[in-house]
Amino acid sequence: MIRTTRPPIRIGIAGLGRAGLEMHCPELAQIPELFKIIAVCDPVKERRDLALERLPDVRTYRRYEDLLADPDVELVDIATRSDEHAAHALQALKTRKWVHIEQPFCCDYDQAMILRAAAIKAGNRLLVRHNYRYEPAFVQVKEVIRSGVLGPIYDIKIRRGTYERRDDWQTVKRCGGGTALTWGPQFLDQALDLLNAPPIKVWSDFKRVAAVGDAEDFMRVILRNMAGLTVDLEISGGRINEIPQFIVTGTKGEFTLYQGAAEGTIRHLDRKQKLPRRRSSVRTPPLGSFGTPETLNWIETKVPVAPKDDNGMALIWEYVFNTIRENKTFPIPLDHTIETMRILTLIKKESAFA
Repeated sequence: MIRTTRPPIRIGIAGLGRAGLEMHCPELAQIPELFKIIAVCDPVKERRDLALERLPDVRTYRRYEDLLADPDVELVDIATRSDEHAAHALQALKTRKWVHIEQPFCCDYDQAMILRAAAIKAGNRLLVRHNYRYEPAFVQVKEVIRSGVLGPIYDIKIRRGTYERRDDWQTVKRCGGGTALTWGPQFLDQALDLLNAPPIKVWSDFKRVAAVGDAEDFMRVILRNMAGLTVDLEISGGRINEIPQFIVTGTKGEFTLYQGAAEGTIRHLDRKQKLPRRRSSVRTPPLGSFGTPETLNWIETKVPVAPKDDNGMALIWEYVFNTIRENKTFPIPLDHTIETMRILTLIKKESAFA
């Protein structure tokens, strides 16, 4: 937790739905020394009334323009509907307020480039909420990779999903719905971070499996970098049986982690075992054999999923605070976020579903 003598950032939240009211507000309530919610905005009166019950001193606005006109609001937190994000961010940047925006921060690459220009003009005050960078499972995956126990990594699988017959606005294309925009930016960001280099090959597939709208609820993307590492990402609203959230495979071992599990499993070759040198042979092998028999010593260990910082995904708020109050560099560059949207737009256009 940050220790600071600086005043908390005065924040206004636009959108009182699943993200704004049920995620952002509780997260901010845990760090009152860093942020103070002074205003909220939503066109639905019942949502404003609910916010007022939970935050008795907060100012409520029906119109977004009135929130932006509030001189006490330093930071606008945009948690409105996906198809409104780009327009709301542009409006806020024109006031030269700081902007923190929920994913997807826009709906396509063209909008992303417009926002980039606006952000530069406003003094680089646009911060995108890639909070899944700090998901405990993802943090653990990166720690295992850095340890070197798996050897050089050549394949990573990311799987997210469950079976959901969704019928809300996030299943409707014109509202910015669909898996690609609902979850794609967050988990594609993870995939690109693990890839650690620009992809030179991209393959994708989109389907509608269980949702009832006109947007996709299944997304699969395979990325390959110049070094030959592949990252295989699948987000599914039609997943029936549980499968590992992460499978990281190297030349010496593999790490497997299920979603929500308290620990993952590493299975790797015993480093103490000296492996004799082998050479390929064109001779006919003995029947029932695939070469010279060999006994390998495998070691299996459990690794607790315990991030170094106990704030988990809410850690993103500390970085927002450091950027605004301490003038530190935000750890997720806007250009990386724009590259994520570029690839997402590309794979959506190339999909037969689109």
